Amino acid sequence: MKTENKIVIILFIMAFSTVFLLYSMTGNSDSGFSPAGETPVVPTKADIGKTVYVQGTVLNKRMTYTGDNLILNIECGDGEIRMIFVPKSAGAGEVNRRIEPGDYIGVKGTVEEYNETLEVIPKNESYVIKLKT
Repeated sequence: MKTENKIVIILFIMAFSTVFLLYSMTGNSDSGFSPAGETPVVPTKADIGKTVYVQGTVLNKRMTYTGDNLILNIECGDGEIRMIFVPKSAGAGEVNRRIEPGDYIGVKGTVEEYNETLEVIPKNESYVIKLKT
């Protein structure tokens, strides 16, 4: 094997290793979260655009009429009710199968406002965790 070919192979292996290392360091951030160390909040308008962690009891759930998205209403601290909007693209069907009314859940997501209602929108289904039934 020529020296040039060996150099190309070594450079390819180094590049692949670097990409794999970077992926393993940053790629896992979307695989979910652990509620350990998270401080639950009751989102307000001041939190719009921010990522927050909420906990609460699921009061009800429903799939939207169009789009196969999931809406969960949860009771947070002090009787505050907040909406969790799980888009189809973020695993609404999976969350719908796992979560039932009465479950106590933790959700990490971005606060947005829709029709003057605050919503927490998780990145994917692993950001919605059943803490207890």
